[in-house]
Amino acid sequence: MIPIPLADILTALDHISEVWRSETAVERRTDLADLDDLLARLEDMEPQTSAETERIDELRGRIEILMDEIEISLGIEPTPITTEDLDTDP
Repeated sequence: MIPIPLADILTALDHISEVWRSETAVERRTDLADLDDLLARLEDMEPQTSAETERIDELRGRIEILMDEIEISLGIEPTPITTEDLDTDP
């Protein structure tokens, strides 16, 4: 997978955030696939600074929330959160 800059991920996320509510179900499913791709790209990134790590975590959270909203609008149940998903470090 070709790496893309965080700024490009943010631009794509912002675009989907702005338009998904007015889209058709097919377009929303495409948005879900695009968001899933963005998550995969974030996972592949190797942050160089703690600020970059925080930014990646923030974007990951925004993408996951948006995916849940789109899934709910499509009548798809979002994946339940398990205890493995929770960060238990103090």
